[in-house]
Amino acid sequence: MRKIILLLFIAALLSSSFSAEAQDKNMLRLGMIKFTTKAKGVTEEQAAAIGDIFARTLANSKSLMIVERERIEEIANEHHLTKAGRFEDDDVIELGKLITCKYMLLGAVTNLEKKTSTTDFWLLSETHQDVSATIDIRIVDVETSKVIMTFSESGSSSRKGDGFNFYGIKIDKGKQFEGLEESAIAEAVFRLSFNIREELAGEHIQVINNTRKELTLNAGENWGIGPGVLFNIYSEGEEVKNLDGSSMGRKLTLVAVVKVTDAQKDFCYAEVMKDGGNYSSIHKGYKAQPTTLKEANKFIQENRAAKKNRKKKS
Repeated sequence: MRKIILLLFIAALLSSSFSAEAQDKNMLRLGMIKFTTKAKGVTEEQAAAIGDIFARTLANSKSLMIVERERIEEIANEHHLTKAGRFEDDDVIELGKLITCKYMLLGAVTNLEKKTSTTDFWLLSETHQDVSATIDIRIVDVETSKVIMTFSESGSSSRKGDGFNFYGIKIDKGKQFEGLEESAIAEAVFRLSFNIREELAGEHIQVINNTRKELTLNAGENWGIGPGVLFNIYSEGEEVKNLDGSSMGRKLTLVAVVKVTDAQKDFCYAEVMKDGGNYSSIHKGYKAQPTTLKEANKFIQENRAAKKNRKKKS
């Protein structure tokens, strides 16, 4: 009996091992070079820390396998493929082949700017702070040496009283980013990781339930989502085809803007913002894409104007 139990235990371990290996083979291997800085006031150490946060966010993908930066740098040093801590484009391709990656990702912090303004009242003065952060990335196909994707995303935060989006992405302590800077960087990182997971890995955030009081989306902390994150909700229309007949995707129609109220590991709950659409126009399977407070307010204002016009006509 003990021998049977032992054999079953070994078989289970082997099955688990083979299953994990098969899953790994089906995943796209993505190597990440250390992020650099082109932004005034951002050190190389801070840029590298942002890259590490970016890598950890992508590590939750079920379709991408991220090769750790430390492993990449170890192999690069062994083969003398780094010059003063930086990589030439040819070295990146060679390194990608050595670590058997299909794609290599390069990133840079291109802007981190803080603006402070003061509004004077009769007896009081009020200080406002605005921070914006921009991160650029490019993805190179190792086999063809061609850049197949480029993304540039910005994040912003402020102390104006109307608040800003919150994210479940945290910068390492001791990197000397202030709270507003951290929030702006987290927004940019989130939007970039969303683009990669959607465009490269084919993963999508969608509505999976609608109670007419609350929506459930099929993504949560595993995407870096936290309470306060804003999404556009889109319906998909007819397929758009190129001249050669190939599909270019489907027409998307913006139907609502929503705010996340609670995020769990693999899903989150969201509510439609006031004048940001109707629950009745949202159905299961509709796509969700991150948006900014500025973009959400624009849609809300357009909705309010449309309501006023309908009332005038009636």
